[in-house]
Amino acid sequence: MAWKTLAMAMILGVWGLPAAAQDWIGTFEDWNAFEYAEGGGKVCYISSTPLDMTPKNVTRGDVFMQVVNNTDDGSKNVVNIVAGYTFQDNSVTTATINNVDFRMFTAGDGAWNSSSEKDNEMVQAMIRGAELVVAGQSSRGTNTTDTYSLLGFTAAHQAMTEACGG
Repeated sequence: MAWKTLAMAMILGVWGLPAAAQDWIGTFEDWNAFEYAEGGGKVCYISSTPLDMTPKNVTRGDVFMQVVNNTDDGSKNVVNIVAGYTFQDNSVTTATINNVDFRMFTAGDGAWNSSSEKDNEMVQAMIRGAELVVAGQSSRGTNTTDTYSLLGFTAAHQAMTEACGG
């Protein structure tokens, strides 16, 4: 599945790219939009960091979520959450928006939906929602809760979609 490959590549690659390799599209309240050329196409993504993370006394790496569109392989609305720790083996993390739970599979420090249909459902919920809460468990057994604002998500998503050809 191309969207899973893209999501893993995003985790391993995009965040390590020098700033010049990415073009900033804009900041929309609590969300940022970026684009960069890859292969014969363009990758556009929006990202945000949590406004609140619990427990507070746990050291974690980078924690963020992103939604990605790639014109090269045609994938759209690929949702990825990075926890800043390695998830418990064979675990599922839950992202909750407006009392609707999205159960996401985990690998390493990332979490994804099981299909592009679930990604699209989650993006639509994010457009309608105000807050997204992610509950996960680390490989050490620590339960975490990260709360993201969805303020600006709709505008950032629209800017990303326009930048990558609608």
